[in-house]
Order: sequence, then C-alpha cells, then structure tokens
Amino acid sequence: MRLHSDSLPDMAVPSHNPQRTVSVSTLGCKLNQYESEAILAQFRQAGYAITDSVEAADVCVVNTCAVTAIAERKARSMLRSLHRKNPQAALLAVGCMAERSSAALVQIDGVNAVLGNREKEHILDFLPSASQTEAEVHIGETERAESFFGEGLAVEGLLGRTRAFLKVQDGCSQKCTYCIIPQLRGRGRSLEIPKVVEQAQQLADHGFAEIVITGVALGTYGGDLGLEDGMAKLLAALESVKGVQRIRLGSIEPWAVTDRFLKTVANSSVICPHLHIPLQSAEDFILHRMNRRYTVAEIEWIFEQAFALRSDWGFGSDIIVGFPGETEEHFGRTREFLAHSPIAYLHVFPYSSRPGTPATRLPGSVPDSDKHERVDALKTVDSALRLQFRNKFLNTTQRVLFEKRRHGDLLAGHAANYLDVYADVPESVAGSVVDMMITSLHSDGVVGELVNQG
Repeated sequence: MRLHSDSLPDMAVPSHNPQRTVSVSTLGCKLNQYESEAILAQFRQAGYAITDSVEAADVCVVNTCAVTAIAERKARSMLRSLHRKNPQAALLAVGCMAERSSAALVQIDGVNAVLGNREKEHILDFLPSASQTEAEVHIGETERAESFFGEGLAVEGLLGRTRAFLKVQDGCSQKCTYCIIPQLRGRGRSLEIPKVVEQAQQLADHGFAEIVITGVALGTYGGDLGLEDGMAKLLAALESVKGVQRIRLGSIEPWAVTDRFLKTVANSSVICPHLHIPLQSAEDFILHRMNRRYTVAEIEWIFEQAFALRSDWGFGSDIIVGFPGETEEHFGRTREFLAHSPIAYLHVFPYSSRPGTPATRLPGSVPDSDKHERVDALKTVDSALRLQFRNKFLNTTQRVLFEKRRHGDLLAGHAANYLDVYADVPESVAGSVVDMMITSLHSDGVVGELVNQG
C-alpha cells in the first residue's frame, strides 16, 4: 500500500479512453448522492459512458458512508461484491469511510485506490495506472477543506429526472458527542446565497420540478458567512427563482427552526411544508449528553408554532436509542413524547459507538439487546404515526409530484408535505405536479385519483 497525505497524487494523470465506462454506487446521505452526481459529471466530461451495470464497467466507484458501523459494513460488502462481479474493473473506495478506515479498505481484495472527501473533486487524477501493483491511499486534511465540491454541477447528467439535489452546505462545527462527521468532512462551510440562487435557477430552467436543498448540517447554514438565521434568509431568496415548482429541505436541525424560518416556509407557495428534523431524543438529560443544544420544551414550541401557521405540515425525525446513560425511564419519556407528537414518520437507529468521539468515554453503556428492544418499540410507534398522518389527508385534494417510479401498476409520487401518493395514471404524468383526490389508504401511503383538470 502506498499512502499519500496530500490531495495531489505523485503519479501521472492517465489518459482517458472515450469508450471506457464507469459505474458509481452510493451509500449514506443525500449529500453523498449529490456528490456521486458530481463524480459522474467528471467522468462524463472526460468521455466516459455511464452504466448501471457493474459487470460492464471499466471503473467502479463506491461512495462510502461512515456514520455507523453498519454503514461501514455495507461498504465493505459492496466492494467485495463488485470485485467478484467484475474482477477486471478498477475499483475505487471514496468518501467518509475512506477518511476514517483507509487501512481496512486497502485490505479488501480488488480495491485499487482509497480516496478521501477532498479527493472526490479530482477523482480522475487518482485512477490507477497500468503499472500500479498496490492499492494507493490519498487522504487530504479535512480541516483544510475550503472548496465546495460539486459547485456548478452540470445538470445534463440529471436530465430526465423530476427532482434534483442542490448542495448548499458542507462540514460541521457542532461537535455532537456521538458524531464522527466533523472529523471526516471538516468545519462547517456554506455556499453564498447568490451562488445558490444562480444554481437553483439553472435547475429550474432545465425543467426540474423539485429542488432538494441538502448539506451535512443545514441548520448551521450561513454561520460561517456571518449570517444570522441563515437558512430562513436563503429560503426567502430562493423564492425569487423563476419557474421552480417546489423547494424541499433535506433535513434541518431544531436550533435553526426559528419563528422567522417557520413563517418563511408556511407563507410560501413554493417551499414544501415538510421538515425532517433530527431530534435524536426527547429527553433533556440525553440531549445534554449528546451536546444537541436544545430541550424538549423547544421541540414542543416548534410543533405548536408550526401548526398555528398552517395545518398540513409533514414532520419526520431521526431518533437514536441506547445512547450511553439512557435508562428505561429516559427511553419511556422519549417513546411517549413521540407517540403523542404530530410527527409523520421516524427513522430509528441504535446508538453506534464511533471511536474518536466523546460519547465513547461516557458511562452507562446500554446492552445491545436493550437497544434492539427499543428500536422495535419505536418501530411500532412509527407505524402508528404513519397511519395517523395518512388518515389525516383522506378525502382531501393534494398537489402531487409524480416520479418515473412504479409500485406495481401504480405510479408513485409525493405531496408537498411528503405524503406518499400512488395512482393509476399514465407515465406521461411523471414530472408534473397535479391535483389528486386522496381516496383510500395504501400499504406504503395513500391512493389518489386525478382531479379533473379541465
């Protein structure tokens, strides 16, 4: 193994055959999905053909995640699988797991290069040469990261889709005690509002019906630019984009959900009334241990204020169970809070210890068996919340964006508040926002009928 700690390789940049093909596989967050598109754009501009068939690819890239031990296990399994399916392909492991566990990745049979997050910006510079016999590691220093990978991503590679991700923030300076991401992506940094608006306008001009704003910690947007209430200001600016039908936030931390923010969303005909808020817990003792900087009372205020402004919100949340020190009583209070909340869905995770984070030093480790029981308990709560949310919108008319995605014979789409809607409509409806009467429940959402448009 050859290890390079800087961002520039010591080997010559290989020539690129226009007939070569590349496949990119993505694990993890929406930001990784965006950056995979930026990786593909580099290959496309170099003349590569993009393929979904890993067996047909000359280059296979795996954009990894390291937020949990499970995510790392999935990355290792995917890399081994790709090599078995196509042992002749150049195999690159890139991203957060590369930053964290490069030594483990180079031990995987078939891996030719392990690249950090900074190296994604110049991935073609790190393709293995014909004479290379060992896996090479190129990991930049994340604390020096200042550039915005993917800024100005060419939209040509996204054409034919209904939704596009737009990265406006990277890195994180919040230092939640359980989280490894600040070490893997560097300090929080934001794309200036005029540049975000310019890119959003480009996407709208190319006909995208929905733009999803994404980042590592969107709630910190603008802090590094000296902006107070930065996300509210960004959303207000994005309303000036001509032709955009929907703007959706990928996720937003509770500390950014201010009165101004809620009013900006609630009064907009473009910004979706859908907020995915990673609460992580609903117990003040645990939130303090997590260094989350808000209380249960402040979470309650968000819901109360939001529904005082409009009634059709869709709230989602991430919850971690089994955090060090979480007793049955602590968990019980979280479960009760969630069960009686207006949240529409939950993503539940057992606490995963990440070496190098402060949480590993906290007393009160929770047995894995208890974690699994708590996950199952919240899955039951999640099912009830989803059903409650779907029932709320029966016999109402919703504006639905359909995608080129089917569930059996039904076309799938989303209402503005992220209600899953399925309907027996032609595929020509995909990419359009249409009025649907919600008529019945579906196993994964609701069923709608097209309202007469004429």
